[in-house]
Amino acid sequence: MKRFTAGIGFFFCGCAAFAAAQSQQFSIEAPVVSVTPQVRHVTDRIPHQSCWEEQVRVERRGGHRSAVPPVLGAIIGGAAAGAIGDNSGHQGVIAGAGAALGAAVGRDVAHRRHTRSRYVTEERCEIDYELREREVVSGYRVGYEYGDDVYYTQTRHRPGPTIRVEVILEPESY
Repeated sequence: MKRFTAGIGFFFCGCAAFAAAQSQQFSIEAPVVSVTPQVRHVTDRIPHQSCWEEQVRVERRGGHRSAVPPVLGAIIGGAAAGAIGDNSGHQGVIAGAGAALGAAVGRDVAHRRHTRSRYVTEERCEIDYELREREVVSGYRVGYEYGDDVYYTQTRHRPGPTIRVEVILEPESY
């Protein structure tokens, strides 16, 4: 059994040595013949604040509120509506509606009389966005020469006059 295990070990070592003899791998500095930046477009949203001054009406209500204007409006409205509906069978309803309308008008008149307004200047601002496009280099397409042929690769950084290339030589299998 030992002899068989040792034989397998020599076989695999021999295969590895044969494979190593069959292929070679090394690095060279190949001359760069072209460099093309790979560009992508990016849109930036740039915020900026716009401000302006604006006149704003400010109302201030008076401190004393009297019940007289709405009551007086209700009396006048009820009397006027009652006189208009004198010959109809709905005089009470018409007088009630006139009183409600007169009270509302009286309240509005009193409200306007006791409300003081003035204008003040206030600053108003809003945020606007400006869109700006720009180009960003995301990498480089590099052409390099090896033998009589030109090959291409992608790199993140701009290369110098040469680029390191790994060469693997393997014979064709027959």
